[in-house]
Amino acid sequence: MARKLTDLLPERYLNSPEVGAAAGVIWVLGEVFRARALDWLAQLTIDTATWGIVYWEREYGVTPQATDTLDDRRSRVKAKLRAPQTTTRAMLANVAAAYAAGAVSTVEEFPREHRVQFRFASSDAFPTALDAMTESLREVMPSHVVFDYRFSYQQAQEGRVHTAAGTLLHIKLTAGGME
Repeated sequence: MARKLTDLLPERYLNSPEVGAAAGVIWVLGEVFRARALDWLAQLTIDTATWGIVYWEREYGVTPQATDTLDDRRSRVKAKLRAPQTTTRAMLANVAAAYAAGAVSTVEEFPREHRVQFRFASSDAFPTALDAMTESLREVMPSHVVFDYRFSYQQAQEGRVHTAAGTLLHIKLTAGGME
């Protein structure tokens, strides 16, 4: 429990209105300083950054879109944080996981076809920021490799599980755009 400054003063000073007023002002200023210091510390972690997100974006070369929410902006920075210089299957899965929204993602490679497939399985949602995820993946993948997304979705309803057969959404992306 936080103690007030007046709790630390000797009894004889508590009766003085000047000392009481000064102690009250000092205590308020201390609380303001404490709140600002905690807010500043929150900016040092991407998951709690608010006004400091601009510094994270600048550091990792992320340009925010006008329609991006704070969570979208954080996801873009997280994707950059997770992307090392060499493109590997584990790195691609890690980048996709930044946007997966709780969906389990796997990455399947088809080297002879120069193709990578991202599969997402979920019981309640699938990635919502597909454009941002696509942009992040294009930045880390070689330009000659195409990639596509496949989604499977299960929905529980009144004790029964409904599974969508096959692919709900199939998007094939190339370096030049969508096919």
